[in-house]
Amino acid sequence: MKTMAWPMEPNEVMRALRALQFKHGKWDIFHRGDTSILPEAIVLSDEEHRTLVEAAENTWSALRNIEDVVRRDMSMLKAVAVPESLRQATVTQREDNPRVTRCDFHLTEKGRWKISEFNDDDPSGFPESTGLAQVLTEGWGDRFANLRFAGDLRAAVVDSLSSWPTIGCIHATGYSQDLQHTALVEQWLQEAGHDTVLGSPSNFRVEDEQAFVFDTPVDAIFRYYPGEWLAEVPNVDDWARAAAFLPTMNPLSALALQSKRFYACWTEHDIAVPDAARKLLDKYLPESVYLGRLTPEEILKNPKTWVLKGAFGRTGDKVRIGPLMPKDKWKEAVEKAFQSPETVVAQKRFETAPLWTSRGLGYATVGVYLVDGEFAGYFSRIDKGPLINYDSWHVPTLVEIS
Repeated sequence: MKTMAWPMEPNEVMRALRALQFKHGKWDIFHRGDTSILPEAIVLSDEEHRTLVEAAENTWSALRNIEDVVRRDMSMLKAVAVPESLRQATVTQREDNPRVTRCDFHLTEKGRWKISEFNDDDPSGFPESTGLAQVLTEGWGDRFANLRFAGDLRAAVVDSLSSWPTIGCIHATGYSQDLQHTALVEQWLQEAGHDTVLGSPSNFRVEDEQAFVFDTPVDAIFRYYPGEWLAEVPNVDDWARAAAFLPTMNPLSALALQSKRFYACWTEHDIAVPDAARKLLDKYLPESVYLGRLTPEEILKNPKTWVLKGAFGRTGDKVRIGPLMPKDKWKEAVEKAFQSPETVVAQKRFETAPLWTSRGLGYATVGVYLVDGEFAGYFSRIDKGPLINYDSWHVPTLVEIS
């Protein structure tokens, strides 16, 4: 893996960002006085690309088999912190739901790829991923010689939802970045011939096994709204009833896999995992344990060993990494975590390899999209530090043509 600056003049970079903003729904191209898009690209060799795709697909398949066990067991759903009001519906949900996920890879200092997590509930990044690929290919494609944008996320999502004529697109209406994401998917679906209706979770209702968004009957749902938040909406019973019959991207069971505590559950609950799958999980996923298995003293004396993660969160807001925090703040974070250990997981930390960018030294995560378990594209980010969060830059990912 390496980086390269866009082979473009500053005015061309701004033209590209404006095209991304106005043609592909990435409205927030600026963030905290800087661009949210770094005019840099992550470049993967064809071999690296094939390695990541195979690892993402096979690891996700292994995790889905574990999810099928967890989602049928109320005690395990409680253990991974799925809200109580959604557990029974998760047990009884329909079997065949469309799925989109994103697997986040990090290259370690030892030259190995590690997966920090799968974003399986409502993965972000659609405008950046598809928009950057189209803008740079159509406007400046000849400048990226012997490189290609791999995958077609738009086609994969539309194909996965193709069976249902009318689709409700649900998002968190208090967040403009969520609207830009959902509105883009709605545009894709409309251009593919679907009828759509855009709304919030509270605009959803069920009558006699027919789902509605506002007064429009819908055949399926595209949900870009955190599953754990559904437990707090006034019409949570409608969502629970719909799980049994309404095709939803993504279903409630995705909330189990989205939980950071999920990554400890097969060990904690002695779930039978085939040897080949176990080796795969051990290779790519860092060890995770329920926080209750450790003591505050064990965590505090080993700040370089453990990362604390809340079961659910958005863009790294509940991730705490000891070496990146002052000692008093780390102590405060540990004490707070042990106040509700059933909602936190401790994950073994790995050292991420730095790389040089036009902004100096940085750290990257390479996100691999899967739609129904198959590769669909990339969404990658770079930050000045090892923690990738809401302040990180978005960057396109290109693959060398062999």
